[in-house]
Amino acid sequence: MSSRKPYYLTTAITYANSKPHIGHAYEEIATDVLARWKRATGHDVQFVTGSDEHSANVETKAKELGQSPAEYCEHMAGVFQDTWQALGISYDRFIRTSEPVHHAASREMVRRATRSGDVYKGRYEGWYCNSCENYYVETDLKDGQCPVHGIKPVWLSEENYFFKLSRYAPRLLEHIETHPEFIQPESRRKEVMNIIRGGLKDLSISRAGTQWGIPFPDDATHIIYVWFDALINYISALGFPDDMQKFERYWPADVHVIGKDITRFHCIIWPAMLMSAQLPLPRRVFGHGFIYLKGEKISKTKGNVLDPLDMVKAYGLDPFRYVLLAANNFSGDGEFSEEEMVERYNSDLANDMGNLLNRTLTMVEKYCQGRVPAAGSITVAVDEALPAQAARLFPAFQEAMEQLNFSGALSLVWDLVKRANKYIEEAAPWSLAKQGEQDRLNRVMLNLLESLRLVAGYIQAFMPETTPRILAQLGDPDPGRRVSFPAEAEWGRLAVGQAIAKTGPLFPRWEKAAK
Repeated sequence: MSSRKPYYLTTAITYANSKPHIGHAYEEIATDVLARWKRATGHDVQFVTGSDEHSANVETKAKELGQSPAEYCEHMAGVFQDTWQALGISYDRFIRTSEPVHHAASREMVRRATRSGDVYKGRYEGWYCNSCENYYVETDLKDGQCPVHGIKPVWLSEENYFFKLSRYAPRLLEHIETHPEFIQPESRRKEVMNIIRGGLKDLSISRAGTQWGIPFPDDATHIIYVWFDALINYISALGFPDDMQKFERYWPADVHVIGKDITRFHCIIWPAMLMSAQLPLPRRVFGHGFIYLKGEKISKTKGNVLDPLDMVKAYGLDPFRYVLLAANNFSGDGEFSEEEMVERYNSDLANDMGNLLNRTLTMVEKYCQGRVPAAGSITVAVDEALPAQAARLFPAFQEAMEQLNFSGALSLVWDLVKRANKYIEEAAPWSLAKQGEQDRLNRVMLNLLESLRLVAGYIQAFMPETTPRILAQLGDPDPGRRVSFPAEAEWGRLAVGQAIAKTGPLFPRWEKAAK
């Protein structure tokens, strides 16, 4: 077992009733960025994503296609995995809720809840939304419709098994109050606490009359309710309850990354389930905002979706990943459009970073025989600006990443990019060359090269294909390696005499949005 510090992070698992859209990509890419950063800082990372397969919607979709639910889910799992691979998602485990290990974990969690006296049989009567497979009381509805999908729920009346969720309200409140980091951002924490203070009702955890799902322990006429079953993926992916060595290494999760619409399940139901099973709670649940398309929430029900693979095909993987996270505050709601994609691509990637690389390498070829120069002894005040800014970057960047402030982290890197571009104008290397000031010219060129090396390292988690392209042009003998922090945040790591290898433009300009 690795001696490195474990770090366990997850996305919400995706419903298998349709292919992923840009909203799913937003969560996957952001979590992938955090996972890559944690690996770069020396952690033993377990990054889990997967597919949520025991859904009435899945059963309905499979029937429409003339397939069994198992056949349909097998196909959709492949679709998800192919999509995540195309988006550069470096997950360590793709968990499917139809896997035997997940069935075993779900049944064990029901048994533990039963042993704790938290399971009883009763009758459920109320509103049920088939699209989100969630129960609602009258006050939850918006104009008589599901608050998430905007469709009228059905009135459901059936005998179910219930979990004593109400019993855990005091313990949940105490935990949230004593662990303010448990629910982030702060706005989600307040929402959850208000829900708990408003009173919790016991939760129906079984459905009758269907075979697609996990059989309820000791009663095969019921299956485990999909939301109770789905949440358990976070521990079944670690081998619970059979591989307790792996489970105990990585659990509790360091962070569950989820959409803000499912915080109730993850911040109330899931921790109550864990309390009942006498298992530790996750350290943090982060409920990110939605991505809107032209002011409208993405909705499979409404058909308002955008295929992320279309964006990758048109603009490239790294530009798409960059713009999606740079243009939006992960804590709040954001927007995405092709117009924004092109604008950011041109301004940030082609102009700011691409031009910095191209101009610097052109001058190194011209003034330094195409090699990394030794630092000159002559320096002026302006030459200290870049090293000083670079020294401040690592702690600020690390803090932004810890807070899942991805746009803020990228902004810090681009501040260095912009400062380096400004430095070119201030130092005017062409004038130094003309005046024969080779000693100071070497200092200026080295400063610019070091800045580019640092930029390449810091963007590695966001733009994994771009980093080796930059490092290769800087002459790095192993450009495809993982850049490690904090060691490589140090200034002055370039090897003197290393030959650069300038190629074409990193990001050729786009003139208009692709169609």
